Amino acid sequence: MERRISVNAMKVECPLVSEAPPQLIERTIAGLHEDIVRKLPDLDRSVRILDIGCGTGAWLQRLSSIGYYNLCGIDQDVSQFQAVGPTCFQADMDYDDLGLEGRKFDLITAIEVIEHLENPGRLFYHVARRLDAQGWFLLTTPNIHSVNCRLRYLITGKLKSFDEKGDPTHIYPVLLTALNRVLPRYGLRVERQWGYPENGSLVSRPITRLASALFERFLPQEAYGDTLCLLINRVSEPNANIQALET
Repeated sequence: MERRISVNAMKVECPLVSEAPPQLIERTIAGLHEDIVRKLPDLDRSVRILDIGCGTGAWLQRLSSIGYYNLCGIDQDVSQFQAVGPTCFQADMDYDDLGLEGRKFDLITAIEVIEHLENPGRLFYHVARRLDAQGWFLLTTPNIHSVNCRLRYLITGKLKSFDEKGDPTHIYPVLLTALNRVLPRYGLRVERQWGYPENGSLVSRPITRLASALFERFLPQEAYGDTLCLLINRVSEPNANIQALET
């Protein structure tokens, strides 16, 4: 899940070709893309879609394969982008403007991205600027709310996916309580949340999964699974302080 995002407004376009698209690397837990594509809102295939931290373009390629065609991505390393059809820009989520020249999008996705950012508020700032009225924002990130993760923290004092065994570029765990306080400042609201996988874990050891399954019978669980998935809606304009950043 290495997905650092950084610098410069460089544009890469992959030409439309008639050949079958390549099988691209999905830098997520196996099956996550397949799960979230089924849970997208019902959108016309002509909607404008931006994928932040697009990596190889695997997610955009999947969207293209089911009929979406107005597709754009941004990432630090555009040399890895291999999707056929979508456009890719190089941009820095933490510090720079995205270089999208005022374009708006009906759906913005950030799959396994926010945990890599030094300044996650910049992600919401860019989403608020680029998301069209009544648009949707799909966010996924390692789930620190599962019973599995909480048991590990209780025993070791370390967060799963953010300790020495996890990706060293994971620096920002998402806490739902704080997120729900921050999003309204940007005119955003969580409309739906779910976890992947729906039962258990794909990355934990068998003994850990067994212990978690036992405790799940007694402990409340705000979100299950290894990955937290959030479908966020644009409900209003950002507050005055956020809008002032644009001037």
